[in-house]
Amino acid sequence: MSFYTGTQSEVLFAGPPAAYPAEGASTGSAFAAFTGATGNYQQPLFPGGFWQQGRTGQMASVEIYGTITGQSSATTLALVLGLVTSPNSIASIATLLTYPTLTVTSFSSAPFFLGAVILNRGSGYGTSSVATNLNTSGSYIVNSDTSATTTALNGAVAPTQLATTDFSVNQWLQLQGTFSTNNAGNNITVNTVIVRGEN
Repeated sequence: MSFYTGTQSEVLFAGPPAAYPAEGASTGSAFAAFTGATGNYQQPLFPGGFWQQGRTGQMASVEIYGTITGQSSATTLALVLGLVTSPNSIASIATLLTYPTLTVTSFSSAPFFLGAVILNRGSGYGTSSVATNLNTSGSYIVNSDTSATTTALNGAVAPTQLATTDFSVNQWLQLQGTFSTNNAGNNITVNTVIVRGEN
């Protein structure tokens, strides 16, 4: 390789050590899918200063893998990828990307993949409209059964602009989920999260 750019891809987070706990059962409210459990509190993080002031074109990529179970009657799952300034939380989540609402009726431990690419178009302090400008695009694949032989849903996600983050403080990556109904048979389990700084 020529090392023409003088930059390289770096894994910022690869984990957690064990799958995050299943979330979403018996609630019709929003919940965090990256939640800590005893001995398993590692969560993906963009440290303060990762997005560098004075640079444009800096980027990061995200891969999320897990399983979804849905009740036998009609139910959907809405997923939002975002940033929060406190770990293990969805409080005041700043949206990076909203995935299409997924119909997950009668899913049973169905595997899924969520992808995102975050492009920084400029960094700034504070949370005004002229702060750090992140533009995120994504994709998703959801299978309808555990054998992963039938792809139920897949596609690209329209880009979303988030221009109100402060690059100088820690920003935890979080996946927020909301099932359309309150049922003990609904849950999402995140097994693997990979975050890379690409340049």
